[in-house]
Amino acid sequence: MITLSQIVTQRRKILQKEMKYRPLSELKENIRGTKIRADFKRALKDKNVVSIICEYKPASPSKGNISDLMVEDVIPLYEKSGSSAVSVITEETFFKSDIKNLQIASKTTKLPILRKDFIIDEYQIYEARSCGASAVLLMADIYKDLRFGIDLCHYFGMDALVECKNREEVEMAKKAGAKIIGINNRDFKDFSIDYKRTKKLAKYVPEDLILVSESGVQNGDNVELLAGYGADAVLVGSSIMESTNISKKVEELVKAGKNAKVIK
Repeated sequence: MITLSQIVTQRRKILQKEMKYRPLSELKENIRGTKIRADFKRALKDKNVVSIICEYKPASPSKGNISDLMVEDVIPLYEKSGSSAVSVITEETFFKSDIKNLQIASKTTKLPILRKDFIIDEYQIYEARSCGASAVLLMADIYKDLRFGIDLCHYFGMDALVECKNREEVEMAKKAGAKIIGINNRDFKDFSIDYKRTKKLAKYVPEDLILVSESGVQNGDNVELLAGYGADAVLVGSSIMESTNISKKVEELVKAGKNAKVIK
């Protein structure tokens, strides 16, 4: 079974090559004069609905290949079907995507875009900004200087979605200044899903912060359940990408988000 440490080790190897091929100075030059096209945090702040973040996810360690659809085929469907924001995975080895898909997505939609990856170096934050991201996912147990990472995102006008798996990480995220906290329902040891992880940790997330429940959402009932646990938004990838009717699936989730009541 693939482990989180294996994924991070491989990500570090690829990153070292990327940094040689495209130096940080080039990224900084590309950032100059560009603007963030959409506000990720604002898109999730509607207290009357549970926001749906739809993800472009061609593969995963737990499922293998999920879909052969291209990012430019999928993202417009997300936007037309009512998604509040989109997430684009950019990890190559295990999720079969790359940074080019983030660039394509930023040219394809007006919705805010989250770069989802295993971010281990500030270079990747610069890279996300230069490719049009509105937000970056930072894993509390992987990005070493969490406060610096969050501050760097804010400096560039981006938001940071800080992903946590336990109370200690939630406290770490709050102390570092996180405004958006994600709770991953997936256990990276065996890839099992437990929605009650959101329920268990939601009570430690202040009401003025945005809580995003990640992983395992299959249908509208799951959206309403997680809203009842305190989620302001849900991030959905696999169940959308493997659907035979993506638009219908997104519309189902969006409708559930509008009907759901967030209980804090």
